[in-house]
Amino acid sequence: MAMHLRLTAGVELLDKWAESATQAERNVLYEALFAIGDGSVFLIYDVFGDPDDISNFIVMVKADLMVKINVQRAESAFDVLYVGTLDDDATANAAEIAAELAADVVVDADVDDG
Repeated sequence: MAMHLRLTAGVELLDKWAESATQAERNVLYEALFAIGDGSVFLIYDVFGDPDDISNFIVMVKADLMVKINVQRAESAFDVLYVGTLDDDATANAAEIAAELAADVVVDADVDDG
């Protein structure tokens, strides 16, 4: 069952980010936001859960661009919490999550071989 979500907060954050973003960056981010809204984000993008808050997700839009969202399932809504790169302080957890997932893949591959 697909979940359809509407953006309820974070528009000001998106507008501020868009002021310095290129048109190509805006296009790929807006495509990701539509994927979040129609529920296809998990099929198209790498999505990581936030270990500190299970309603927060980090969507890797492209290699150097991510968006952090908060999903309120009961309201069928989401908020944009952050837009930017993994190098920024606000996304320290995303880098840790990505490293842990990469380590899990290596461990799983070693278990399957042996």
